[in-house]
Amino acid sequence: MFRLVGMLAGLSLMAAALSPAQAQESFVVQGGSPVPNPAYLNTYVAQKAGFFAEEGLEVEIRYTQGAALATQLAASNSADIADVTFEPYLLGYSKGLRGKFIYSRYDQLIYWLAVPVDSDIKSAGDLAGKKIGVASMASSSMTVAKSLLRSAGIDPTNDMFLPVGTGDQAMAALAGGQVQALSLWDAVYGSLERAGHKFRYIYHPEVGDVSNGGFFASDQELSEKADALQRFLRAQVKARIFIKENPEAALQIYWEVNPAAKPQGTQEQAVATGLAEIAFKSALFNDDPVEKFGQYDLSKVQSYMDVLKAEGVFTEDLKSSDLVTNDLIAAASRVDPVPIREKARNWGK
Repeated sequence: MFRLVGMLAGLSLMAAALSPAQAQESFVVQGGSPVPNPAYLNTYVAQKAGFFAEEGLEVEIRYTQGAALATQLAASNSADIADVTFEPYLLGYSKGLRGKFIYSRYDQLIYWLAVPVDSDIKSAGDLAGKKIGVASMASSSMTVAKSLLRSAGIDPTNDMFLPVGTGDQAMAALAGGQVQALSLWDAVYGSLERAGHKFRYIYHPEVGDVSNGGFFASDQELSEKADALQRFLRAQVKARIFIKENPEAALQIYWEVNPAAKPQGTQEQAVATGLAEIAFKSALFNDDPVEKFGQYDLSKVQSYMDVLKAEGVFTEDLKSSDLVTNDLIAAASRVDPVPIREKARNWGK
C-alpha cells in the first residue's frame, strides 16, 4: 500500500512537472510572404522572447506565396490567424470568405509610389505618360496607384503599368528607363533603402494614413477561439513594448530567424543599417499608449474601402465594421509594461 501511494505521488509530481508544456495550445500564424521578413518582427519577438509561451500558446509561423492564399487559409480555418492586408479578403468576399481583422499592424497605407530621389517627377500629376513598375499586374499596389493617379486627374490604363517584380529586378527596370516610378509596398522599400537606394515618395492624398491590414481571423475562429486570439494579441502587445525598449535586441532576434537579412560590413555598420530597415515606416516605434496598440480607426478604414470599391475591388455594400473590429483590443492591452521593458533591457546580458 505504501509503495502504491508512493508511486501515485510520484506520478502526480511528474504530471505537475509536465503540465506547463501540455498546457501550450497549438496556434498557427499564416504569413502572406514566402520567406521571413521584417514585417513580421513583432511575431518573431513574441516567439523568441517567450511571450507566446507566457500566454499558453505554441505558435507556428507559416509562409506562403501571397496574401490571397494566406487569407484563404485563415478563412477556411487551416490557420488560426493570417498576417495580411485587406484587399485579398475584400476581393474574396463575393466568393464566400468571411472573417474580420482584429488587430492593426500599420498606421498608414503600406502602398505608395516611389521615384528616384533626383527624378523630375515631384507629384502624381507628373506621372502622365510615364510607366510605373509593379510587382505583378495582380498586385494591390496597382489598385492604389490607379486611385492615386485619378486623384491627380490622370485616367490610368493597364498599359501604364509594367510587371518588374521587387528588389534588383525592379531597380534594374527603374535604372534602365523601362519604368519611371515604382508602385510597391513598405517592406520592399525598406529593403531597397537598406541596399542603399534613395527615393522620393508619393502618397495617396486621401487614404495615405489609413492602416490597410493586420491580423485576420475567420468568423468561426472568432466564435470558437476568442480566448486564444486575445492571448495571441496580448503577446503581440508585449512584443511591441519589447521592441520599442530595445530595438537592437529585436534586430538580433530577426537575424536569428533570418540570417540572410544581416547586412554586410562591420557589426556596427550592420546594426545601423538593420535598425533603419526594421524602423522604416513602422508603427512599432510610435509613442502610442499601450491601450491603443492595434486599434483601427473605423472612419479611415471606411474611406479606404470607398476607394477600393470605386476601383472595382468589391461591389458589396460593406461598412468598416464588417471588415474590422476592435473588440479584442481591451483584453489584449491588459499587460504590465514594467517587467517587459526590464526583460528587453537585459536581453542578451
